[in-house]
Amino acid sequence: MSRVLTNNTALSYAIESALGTLPGSPIWHELEPNSIGQFGATIATVARSPISKNRQRRKGTVTDLDSAVDFEGDLTLAHFTDFAEGFCFSVAVNQDLNFVGGDGTGTGYTVAALVTAQTAKLHFNATGNTSLIFARGYALAANNGLNPLDTQPVDTDTEITTANAVAETAPTNATVDIAGIRAEEGDLDITVAAGVATITSGNNTPTATVDFTTLGLTVGQQVHIGGLAAGQQFTGSLGYGRITSIAAAQLVLDKIDATLITAAGTTDTVDILFGRFIRNVPTDSAEFLERSYHIEQSFPDLDSVGTDMYEYAKGNLVDSIAITMPLADKATVAIGFVGTDTEVPSVTRKTNAEAALAPSRTGAFNTTSDCLRLRIAELDESGIYTDFKSVTVTLANNVSPEKVLCQLGAKYMNFGNFEVTVEAQMVFSDVGVSSAVRNNTTIGMDFGLKNDDGALWIDIPAMTLGGGGRDFPVNESVLINSTGEAFADPTLNTSIGISLFPIVP
Repeated sequence: MSRVLTNNTALSYAIESALGTLPGSPIWHELEPNSIGQFGATIATVARSPISKNRQRRKGTVTDLDSAVDFEGDLTLAHFTDFAEGFCFSVAVNQDLNFVGGDGTGTGYTVAALVTAQTAKLHFNATGNTSLIFARGYALAANNGLNPLDTQPVDTDTEITTANAVAETAPTNATVDIAGIRAEEGDLDITVAAGVATITSGNNTPTATVDFTTLGLTVGQQVHIGGLAAGQQFTGSLGYGRITSIAAAQLVLDKIDATLITAAGTTDTVDILFGRFIRNVPTDSAEFLERSYHIEQSFPDLDSVGTDMYEYAKGNLVDSIAITMPLADKATVAIGFVGTDTEVPSVTRKTNAEAALAPSRTGAFNTTSDCLRLRIAELDESGIYTDFKSVTVTLANNVSPEKVLCQLGAKYMNFGNFEVTVEAQMVFSDVGVSSAVRNNTTIGMDFGLKNDDGALWIDIPAMTLGGGGRDFPVNESVLINSTGEAFADPTLNTSIGISLFPIVP
């Protein structure tokens, strides 16, 4: 008799074309769970219990089915970005500048024919204003890394060109991403006052001027001012900031690093690094997206003759995601789905499932050396707390199945309000948190994590704190516990903003 060992199973997913339906040629992606809490259908039956001298139940009938999947894994950029659009119900800004599996041509990378929306955000100028792209996952080292474009892409082009590229058949999980813009010597200045940085363009010739409105940037997005080397940075001024306004010749940032200071860029070539940006949007926004997933669980040697079998949960919406940052450990992520149905395990596999792409950005974030920033601050940027013992950020979509007569399982899926909750334990060294709880003060929270795979920056622009109870561990610091509830920021109208960087210093 065969048996299935947990370590021999595998989990993968594909994006559906409609609720519960795969496209004709789906692309499957492998997952790397540490544990799987639930997979499959829960069947409800109702037994017959007639009044009878037999004093026994009669055979009942199947009346209901609930389908759900949840798993926990290390927080990696692969795990996070796989479902970021799904849990925010939003298309990522600059998602159209993420290219997968393009062959190295010797002069660049093969892509699907470009359209106006893409070419409008890609720039090449021999003396400045040149887009930066970052390639990852290629076998040949020359095809990986950060490089500027060396020709201007136009509509219908099927190649993005850079000077570094060599001919190579791309691994299936190789990627090319937008990574920023490079302004040549003297084109940008930075002025910093009262915690706000203003980047000014137009100091050079008109052909080299950076037009910030053409880069695909969005208010609320995090950017990094300065490139990987001193030759792509303002002299003495380098760091992160959040965009508050975008004009053709001016970019204004708040939530800036203290290392961003006023600098005249008359002799400086400067990179502005950025990538994709995701935030929750209203249902009538052009960026609103209701994304559903097919999820495969494989069972090697399931039946008595050792045949591999496969089970498919379908029509899954992301119900919740929880990012946990414990003390001196790896950060983890737990993702829960609610779906319409789960099929009975079968030897028949879905199209392309055997060719699932292996994840390429699998470095786990740790909670010691990978932190770029972790703080709670008032709206005037006065820091309240930066000394945390643990943090958990939970995003919930309140997904529920809609059932109808004459169908087992759900026919539709409903989603409720988007909720962001923060649970934090901090060292009790100031009354700031206690005062914020009592006064119902509007505060913000942001944290950034970075490793060799890139950077993840999460901004919660507006929330209030509750709780405030203390713990008194012997021979340690007094601790304070608090729960934050995010709400729609009055200016941004979002509860969360997520900035993804392919590469940062």
